[in-house]
Amino acid sequence: MTSRRHLLLGALVLALPGRARADSVDDKLAAVVRARAGVKTIVGPFTQVATVGLLRARVQSSGMLYLQYPNRLRWELGPPDSVTYWVAPEGVGYRGAHGSGRVQANTREQADGDALRAILGGDPSALRARFDVREIASDTTGPAFECTPKATNQTLRLRKLTFALDADLVRPRKASIVYDDRNQSDIVFGELRRDVPIDPALLVLP
Repeated sequence: MTSRRHLLLGALVLALPGRARADSVDDKLAAVVRARAGVKTIVGPFTQVATVGLLRARVQSSGMLYLQYPNRLRWELGPPDSVTYWVAPEGVGYRGAHGSGRVQANTREQADGDALRAILGGDPSALRARFDVREIASDTTGPAFECTPKATNQTLRLRKLTFALDADLVRPRKASIVYDDRNQSDIVFGELRRDVPIDPALLVLP
């Protein structure tokens, strides 16, 4: 799998296991968990700007997010990427112009995806099992957080993860994934709709 595909796959997410310390950040993350408890689906557009490689080329793509709680997601990117990713209990899959396949479990790519899906629709408080999490200033109507891997964590490729939420504490508004000095992905979400029907066929892995 190419580094470009690794970077794009970083935009898929699943809640991580673990326990969190009791502090003000935990209180706010717990509020997010409570707000998401009754949500059935989230559907809507996003724009992703990927900065890739030594020359730091910037590639912008538009796409659609389909998230069915608690654990099925479709991440659909238009040109120039033209690739779709799926996350489900049975695994992670992708399909694009250059083929399709599934990502092996227990890989760093899977761990990155697990962390990111926690911010889209999972349990963000569980991020504290592998990350140091702090609240940061937000330019959205909801809170924003910055996550950096703990020094003892060797399972993640990413260097930093930030995300900002809407006022409802459910819908993500922005996310930034930094892998290293050469590679990162910045995502801005459009109007995400809650509890709209999703065709089950859209969520079936290839």
